[in-house]
Amino acid sequence: MPPAWDLVSPVFLLIAVALVLARRARAVAFVAGGLALVAWLAPVPAAMLPVPAMALAGCAMLRPVARRPGLLPAAILALVGLFLLAREGLPALGWLPPIGLGGSIGLSYVMFRLIQLLADAAEGEAPADAPLLPLLAWLLFPPSLLAGPIARAQDFLQDLSAPASWPSRDTWLRHGAGIAGGLFGVVVLAAAPWWVFRQGLASPDAVGLAGAALGFAAWLWISFAGYSRLAVSLAALMGVRLPENFDRPWAAETMLAVWSRWHISLSDWFRLYVFNPLLKWLLAKTGATKQAHWLGAVAYCGTFLLMGLWHGIGWRFALYGLLLGVAAGVNKVAQTLLARRLGKQRYASLKLRRDYALASSVGAVGSFVMALMFLWLPSEAVSLAILPAALIVAAVLAALLPAGRVVADRAAPWIDAHRDGLAIAQLVVLAAALTLGLAPPPLLYQFF
Repeated sequence: MPPAWDLVSPVFLLIAVALVLARRARAVAFVAGGLALVAWLAPVPAAMLPVPAMALAGCAMLRPVARRPGLLPAAILALVGLFLLAREGLPALGWLPPIGLGGSIGLSYVMFRLIQLLADAAEGEAPADAPLLPLLAWLLFPPSLLAGPIARAQDFLQDLSAPASWPSRDTWLRHGAGIAGGLFGVVVLAAAPWWVFRQGLASPDAVGLAGAALGFAAWLWISFAGYSRLAVSLAALMGVRLPENFDRPWAAETMLAVWSRWHISLSDWFRLYVFNPLLKWLLAKTGATKQAHWLGAVAYCGTFLLMGLWHGIGWRFALYGLLLGVAAGVNKVAQTLLARRLGKQRYASLKLRRDYALASSVGAVGSFVMALMFLWLPSEAVSLAILPAALIVAAVLAALLPAGRVVADRAAPWIDAHRDGLAIAQLVVLAAALTLGLAPPPLLYQFF
């Protein structure tokens, strides 16, 4: 883990470079900044090489796929093969250092964006004639590498081609507050749940596992919210619009809503490029349109299994994805069957009941919290204590989720009204915490 100040200094370096180059050579600055960020986070210099290699390979496929859409499946297989080669094959042969979870920021992100780009090119929607440098700037845009989103190339290239100008005073105030809040969340707010996670992991009984599970999920969401705010605000100062990628997942009442709220672009990507084609294929093969909810459950399991294996090859990643897929599938089937049994009006009334909404929220958020255990729980710590731990997690969530929503809803207007003062206070606390030696939690890429 880098020293405390090293976690913050690249953000201000990015701002300085972007402002100096705001009128000229933005594409060059973005490519150089992205490569520098990848190199800074790589454990050894060689671990960064797959990222530019995959970016160049994918860009080379763009025009052939646009001219001959039938090449799309082969191009996607080639990209996935390059990804697996870099993540698993070459490290196993000793030709690259291990770059699994956290070993190389941006590798899977670049692969997702290239698959999206090639699929759009096959449909005639992507800018297949775009020059290489702007495409690389889109793939390696530094704020996007922090936490996404997986946005389309068309919007980025439009912003890149627009005349650049210095940020206005209002832009500075609004997005400067976003940067302050993002850094404060990543470094200061996320430190407490990370400490709870570590303490719980040291005592792997039911109470300890429940604390670790809740601490890890809270650290994940607080950190991702901070990274997402940093990404949007930094991009805005650089003249690029990025969509929001985080929207209070703890307020979700279904398993799918959890995903669509905490990593919005990734959820959209898997829905468009994996779930929808898979469900369409299953319906075409079976013809069982009246049983689409059951086929949808199968498609959810397949989609989330693939998402789990994207994190790494192994049984724990497969179980992580399958548990999420089963939870999403059961949720969807239950909704469909309840609506059919009760009728639309009675089902709509049921959803408005507070006890039903609370049970739905606890089930959705709790399933996600427990599924995450497969990413951090050591094999030797797996025991029957997981079952009572799940009950403790459900009880805590039942108590905290309603109160948390009320606090968040009431705090939002106050935060908006005191944005500037709050940003100054956050920067003061952040500087004091780092000066006093606060060890910030690890980067998200240790696990994702």
